[in-house]
Amino acid sequence: MTEKLDGTPNALNGVKIDWDDSEMQSMYANIGTATANREEFFLLFGTHQHWRGSREETESVGVKLANRVVMSPFAAKRLALILTQSIKAYEEQFGKIEI
Repeated sequence: MTEKLDGTPNALNGVKIDWDDSEMQSMYANIGTATANREEFFLLFGTHQHWRGSREETESVGVKLANRVVMSPFAAKRLALILTQSIKAYEEQFGKIEI
């Protein structure tokens, strides 16, 4: 796989990929979750504002879901691989991400 200077993959298994971002929308998410059935994976993204109070003071946290991405198992596996590679590269440059 080759990459452009911005890190976006532009080839997959020797096939050139032309990314069209003319209709792309960006959103911020500070929380996400995933679930799956036999045919599809569901990724849910949203935001929460849980910076006030301690864990003991909060019975529940409200999350405003903004986007759902539905993927085939194969696409989800490829996403997991690229995220693993990206996180490894990030941590090598900036240090370990503690969660």
